Amino acid sequence: MTTAAQAVWADRQVFLQRDLEAFTATLTRDGRLRVMKTRSPSAVAAAAVLLAGCGNSADTPAPRGPVSQASSAAPATRTPTAADGSPSPTEDQGPARLKIGQTFTGAGWKVTVYSAKFDGQADSEPDKGKVWVPADVKICNATTGESLPTPSWSSWQLKTTDDYQLQPADITPKPRQPALPYSATVLPKDCVRGWLTFELDKGSRIKEIRLIEDQLFGPGPAIAIWG
Repeated sequence: MTTAAQAVWADRQVFLQRDLEAFTATLTRDGRLRVMKTRSPSAVAAAAVLLAGCGNSADTPAPRGPVSQASSAAPATRTPTAADGSPSPTEDQGPARLKIGQTFTGAGWKVTVYSAKFDGQADSEPDKGKVWVPADVKICNATTGESLPTPSWSSWQLKTTDDYQLQPADITPKPRQPALPYSATVLPKDCVRGWLTFELDKGSRIKEIRLIEDQLFGPGPAIAIWG
């Protein structure tokens, strides 16, 4: 290198040194670069390091090969189900099945169907081609301190062998007297008794008498069946 070239290179080094001593840079909290004048040699060195690390992220080469998502993905969680904390339901045993003359006990009641006679007598004649089936029923309140209402008129059914389901006579046709009270309040340890009167076709036969749940929109499941 010639003497003239060495002089030019020395002048450039002095110029660059002066510029570095005149300015330094800091990063603001929002990530932007802020340049400030300074005369501190330590600040100059810090600025050089800072500027070296503030390159555009686009300049950084992307890693080769597939990127694993395991570290960023949230661990899979299992949604609890009702089976986790609940015992298995018991098997439905269905309605109580009894013979005529037997007593059903449940829900605070004792209910007995003493008889159900095909072509029995009532207080009026049945319609032509029909017969009466009067059933003698007794209902007792088995609780010790609670008054209970008796089952309603629509809580009783007679099912025939040809699968018709009939409800007892209420007002028309007139049931056999004394009729079993509907929705009457029975005191603890007290009973009521009376007749349920069903009207059947002469060609039908009695299969069973049912006490069923009286629900808002129609008959519910059977509670007890006498057959």
